[in-house]
Amino acid sequence: MKITKVEPIMTGWRRMFVKVYTDEGIVGVGEGGNWGFREAMAGAIHRMEEPLLGQDPRRIEYLDKELYSRFKFGGTTIASAISAIDIALWDIKGKYYNIPVYEMLGGAVRQKIRLWGVVSGKDIAASVECARKLKAEGYTCIRLNPTNIAEAQGIAYAEREKAMSRMIHEVREAVGDEIDIGCEIHRSLQPHEAIRLMQMIEDCNLLFFEDPINYENYDALQAVAKKTRVPIGVGERSFCIQDVEMLLKENNITFLRPDVAVMGGISGCRKAAGIAEAHYVNVIPHIATGSICVAASLQLAAAIPNFEVMEMCPAPGEWAKIQEEIKTPFVIENGFMQLPEGPGLGVELREDIRETAPYHEWTWDLNYNEYK
Repeated sequence: MKITKVEPIMTGWRRMFVKVYTDEGIVGVGEGGNWGFREAMAGAIHRMEEPLLGQDPRRIEYLDKELYSRFKFGGTTIASAISAIDIALWDIKGKYYNIPVYEMLGGAVRQKIRLWGVVSGKDIAASVECARKLKAEGYTCIRLNPTNIAEAQGIAYAEREKAMSRMIHEVREAVGDEIDIGCEIHRSLQPHEAIRLMQMIEDCNLLFFEDPINYENYDALQAVAKKTRVPIGVGERSFCIQDVEMLLKENNITFLRPDVAVMGGISGCRKAAGIAEAHYVNVIPHIATGSICVAASLQLAAAIPNFEVMEMCPAPGEWAKIQEEIKTPFVIENGFMQLPEGPGLGVELREDIRETAPYHEWTWDLNYNEYK
């Protein structure tokens, strides 16, 4: 079996898919995760087609290594392009052997995948009501973003700090201790701010507090982690396993958040999960794009022993778009997602995806804070 064509497919919203064709008629599908620079990803995939043509797509590790070594400078754009191709290669291999990807990764550790429900709401009261609704729907884990609420938009940090703390406390009180709660901060706090807020919410028994600071400076992240008892989750923008090792080496991080569409695909994330397991760290797959990222994450989550919970979808209202991209929708019951049936990833993109979700450029909203 030989690769005959590699085709990037940009559609609406944040999507950057890729199809890898073979001379035996088997087509694999993947997805890249750097959604802000899809055009650059498409260009990288076009450049990667030439060394892939004529290659056996089942030699996944060899081809990944070749792509990493040929395309210098790295970064999330190149890594996302390679990730998309890697996912497609696993899809081809599963279809060739007529088995799901998770069977090739060692078999299923679990048959259904626990999800978190996304707490939405523009204020504390609405967020609390949403959390109660998710609990009633059967979710055993929810994730909220306290930086998004109206009460946390003030100028003075003390005011914002108290509002975020109040939101987390009120959500915990509303759902009780039988629900896990995670907080997404999107790197929006300074180290001293993150420390103060986490100390204020230590009694809330959070599952995780994600990306409290912008941690290009790893030492700053480690310093924050040492000054709180709140479990910290990181890794959604990591694009190589060396990055994972540096994040975990001081054993201050509780959860790893690798994205299959950024960190080298299924191959890279399986290695990242192994590194995490050696540090007694569980994995919460990150999902910020579309249906193929979800499908690949499901295959990974099914096979690794140190899985914790999976992101349901990138944003409120996004789930319907994800379901519409594929021929057979994902099945969610009582806060768990069923593993897709079928070989490879178990899902197929709609043939008319370009028509149903036409490409458009991502619109950047430069929302500058004009605090005087």
